[in-house]
Amino acid sequence: MQNRTKDEISFLNNQEISSRDLEELSEIQALMYQFLEERFCNNLESFKKYYPDIARRFEIYTPAKSFEFFCTQNGVPNLIFTKTNEFFYKTEDPIAYCQEEIDKFLSTAKVQQTRYQLEFDPIGQIHFKYSNHAVAIENSLSRNKDLLIKDVKSFPNCLMIGVGLGYHLARLYEQVEIENMVLVEPDPDLFYASMFAFDWRNLLEYLHKSEHLIHFIVGVGLDQLFLDIEASYKKSGIFLSGSWFTYIHYINDETKKTWDEIKKHFDQIHEAIGFFDDHLFATGQGIELINSKYKFVLNKPLKKEYKDLPVFVIGAGPSLDHDIPFIRKYQDKAIVIACGTAIDSLYHAGIKPDFYVNVERTFNVGDSTLGVIPDQKFLEDIIIFSSDTCHRNTLKYFKNSAIFAKNDEPFFPYLTAYYPELEKIQEIKLSNPVVGNAGLASAIYFGFEQIYLFGIDNGKKIGTEQMHSSFTTLYTNRGVGDKAGAYQIEKVLPGNFGGQCESSYFFVMSGHNIGFLLQMEKLNNDKLVCYNCSDGIFMENTIPTHSEDLVKDFAYLPDIDKKKFSEYVIDEKTAELSIPAKSFRVLFDSNKFNEICINALHMLDNLPENRVDYVKKMVKLSEYIYDLMNHRETFYYGSVLNGSIQNLFILVSRSLYHCADESKCIEGANRIMNLVKDFLNEAQVLFSYLPDYVMWDHRKYFENGVVGKDTSYGKAPPFPGKIEIITKQFDDPLKTFVKKY
Repeated sequence: MQNRTKDEISFLNNQEISSRDLEELSEIQALMYQFLEERFCNNLESFKKYYPDIARRFEIYTPAKSFEFFCTQNGVPNLIFTKTNEFFYKTEDPIAYCQEEIDKFLSTAKVQQTRYQLEFDPIGQIHFKYSNHAVAIENSLSRNKDLLIKDVKSFPNCLMIGVGLGYHLARLYEQVEIENMVLVEPDPDLFYASMFAFDWRNLLEYLHKSEHLIHFIVGVGLDQLFLDIEASYKKSGIFLSGSWFTYIHYINDETKKTWDEIKKHFDQIHEAIGFFDDHLFATGQGIELINSKYKFVLNKPLKKEYKDLPVFVIGAGPSLDHDIPFIRKYQDKAIVIACGTAIDSLYHAGIKPDFYVNVERTFNVGDSTLGVIPDQKFLEDIIIFSSDTCHRNTLKYFKNSAIFAKNDEPFFPYLTAYYPELEKIQEIKLSNPVVGNAGLASAIYFGFEQIYLFGIDNGKKIGTEQMHSSFTTLYTNRGVGDKAGAYQIEKVLPGNFGGQCESSYFFVMSGHNIGFLLQMEKLNNDKLVCYNCSDGIFMENTIPTHSEDLVKDFAYLPDIDKKKFSEYVIDEKTAELSIPAKSFRVLFDSNKFNEICINALHMLDNLPENRVDYVKKMVKLSEYIYDLMNHRETFYYGSVLNGSIQNLFILVSRSLYHCADESKCIEGANRIMNLVKDFLNEAQVLFSYLPDYVMWDHRKYFENGVVGKDTSYGKAPPFPGKIEIITKQFDDPLKTFVKKY
């Protein structure tokens, strides 16, 4: 905005004012106030019709700040905050100013869209077949990287921060047909003021008639902001978040904080959203856990005597080596949780964990991580923490389990809807993407409050080479790679103790999720504290702490009676589930699933010949799936479809906006949409195999050696061979575990 002084704003200053001038201005002001009251009443009625929650909130709203409307001779309402004597729009004509700002913005605003890469499929999953074929189609299109939004005249999604008095909205919608608007106004006073000044009635009627979407997020705190934004996209289609432009209407401390918070989390909306085959694996493996009588964590409070115990959550990051002496010395004074390959590190460092954490549903983690430990007695009294997706090949190494219900998988919530007694099982959130996330989440949802992170580096310090602890034989002696794939360096981030760290895509996401989990759970429990002793990336809501600074706190702590604690976990904090095995076939009804897929296919008939209606077609199907997910009987069916559908829709959207020529864009989008149809047909075949669909055992359904059916794009890929994680033989000299202090 232009920084004009108050004198420049008022045309009355520095000139002779006649009584006639004052009389005219008085009349204009009187007419303005009459106009404002009428507009508020009209807008309120429109909000009652289309957005009743907004109407209820602002019908009897009392502003927190004192403000008044005023105008100059042009009669355009502006706002002045009387306490600070500050104008909102520092210009004589706010409408003209807002129009100019929008025009200026659109003159340079480029099309922004998420780009997917070809992905390696190590298991044999139809999701990757369809996603990779769609990526190949999209990659074959000649993309105009300088394409402006005004060149295509429509766009799937706009994220707007700041409504002000709303004048900019009219100009924006004149220039661009926006399918989905997420409007965030941190100051409810301003939204209230806009109901007097802006013609919301006209805009809402236009949006309703044209079936465009707008989501209002007004006066929401930063802790709730991302959750509300995410919820708006889940309702209309997560794919919309993969195409966006952001417009910030005004800048102050609140909008800056709002934008910073959104930037931190926005990509998470359409990243790691799950996919069809993975949900089927989770379901088949969850059923196995229940039938095999593994024990699940109960959601009753952890006993006070254990809640306050220090808990070491240990990963195998390179900085673990530095903290091994501290952990050795005080391992009997804390609950020790080994995350994934850290169990290999701790075995060779002489440290005995109380829990082992597994995050993967994959079949080969157990044998490659646990099977290589020479002294298998080391594992006997360790309890495994996992979610209900865990593969039996991992669980077989442990006598006792403490299994959580994974809240972002549809299996357990669906089961609980029919067996309410399962509400006693503790859920777990944000346990992905790597095992360190599962370790922290397990500690929090088990009920611990004093948590210390070691070796949860999520990267490595610049200038160093190691990605893992030197105590981890899997990487130092057995040939497991940690230089590419999930470990491919992509970003440089601030270090926990200063300096900078190199990090990968999944490690960046891991650090984000750790900070977000702590942020959310601290709202429920202000006693929760997490000390980060790892010399890796800085993670929000943790306290950077050197282990040397903890010695004085731990030196006088009593040893924990680990045997008594273990008995408590086994006898009181966990329990088996009793669900009749025959009920699973009824609950996962392939006929009902087929009917849903056929309905979805019908919704994709008669594909449109313009971008706007094409996006609407995807929104309608997304809303159909969202509706399925909101009813008990169909929740599971919609949930297993949603991730893969949204993934493909993101690629359809990229095709729709790859160049200015609409006909070429429609042609590319149709090719990918044909893959969506192929997927909906083939998904019915895989679903019919439930409840017997377990990772790697699922090969028995692909006897022809390829991953299912050919697609409209090309041949189905060959079924992948079994990947051997360990590539070198190693005669481990430590045949018997020796505890060290």
